[in-house]
Amino acid sequence: MTFKILHEEGAARIGQLKTAHGTIETPFFMPVLTKGTGKYITTDDYRDMNIPAVISNAFLLSCKPGTKTIQQAGGLHHFMNFSGGIFTDCGGFQMSRSMYDAKSKKGLHFRNPFNNSKVVLTPKKIMEIQLQLGSDVAMMLDDMSGYGVTHTQAKQAMENTHRWGKESLQWHQELKKRYSSSQLLFGIIQGNFYPELREESARFINSLDFDGIAIGGVAIGEPKKEMYAAIDAAIPHISPAKPRYVMGVGSPEDLLELIGKGIDCFDSVYPTQTARHNTLFTKNGRINIDQTKYQQDFTPIEEDCPCHTCTQYTKAYLHHLSKVQEPAVKRLNSIHNVYFISNLLDEVKKSIKNQQFTEFKTTFLAKFKR
Repeated sequence: MTFKILHEEGAARIGQLKTAHGTIETPFFMPVLTKGTGKYITTDDYRDMNIPAVISNAFLLSCKPGTKTIQQAGGLHHFMNFSGGIFTDCGGFQMSRSMYDAKSKKGLHFRNPFNNSKVVLTPKKIMEIQLQLGSDVAMMLDDMSGYGVTHTQAKQAMENTHRWGKESLQWHQELKKRYSSSQLLFGIIQGNFYPELREESARFINSLDFDGIAIGGVAIGEPKKEMYAAIDAAIPHISPAKPRYVMGVGSPEDLLELIGKGIDCFDSVYPTQTARHNTLFTKNGRINIDQTKYQQDFTPIEEDCPCHTCTQYTKAYLHHLSKVQEPAVKRLNSIHNVYFISNLLDEVKKSIKNQQFTEFKTTFLAKFKR
């Protein structure tokens, strides 16, 4: 059995997701290692923080260094020196980047960002790439429409997603035999911010034999109210027996809100991106380390935080690094923010086990939002 639920409190739940590289306890958060590494933070940092899983971009890794090189290294886990779970995403989100050219019923048309050659990502091609990489969980090819598109445009993207979902699943099942792989495949719900399309997409993707279900196309610039409405429209139509994954979400507030709705898995650049801009998470809210008040503050970011940054450095030192624009501050800030999120989810799991999640959420947010 790939996924089983161990504890529940209301809609919030703890489960176990079984992968080729170990069992991951849910809910969990994945840092984004787009090109096989984080920005300024490396896989040994994630290993030291006991991060259970990360996510990389299959399309970009296929462009450079290429699947052949990664296969020669013994697969993505060996290449990256990471023994935990690895998810790979395929290309839908890259539609919002300059490398995207166009789409057709066949697939997504990109330009290789390293040599400008044309690439067409079809369900077959991206399934083969992800199996060659050897990730634990592959994502289907999806069509992600941007915020503010018309109902007609959103419906067209959803229909592409549904067609490619069926094709991705068929090709994955066939190619898994060739590669003797136990890789899992997750489907992706689209539908933009039209509730009826979200419901239709959730019903369709859930009807297919995916190992897990993701909700994509959120956290792309829309108001929070619309993001939650899109997720709320989809959740009732996803089987409780499958792991539920919301893509692109990583703020402490959103994680708690969505765990309370029954979501099991998340990924986002948010913790590290904000860290690179000198914003740090604490239990009493966010702080901006380049503010003058920290110039002579010789205490850690948080007194009781056991992360590498807090045990070794003071706010005054981090403030100094930010002011002289030393790249080291981006690494140290990132380590703290990722650890904060990881520790938050550990606390969430304890609260669910003790039937205290609602109380924990209320107490945490009251302090964090001050």
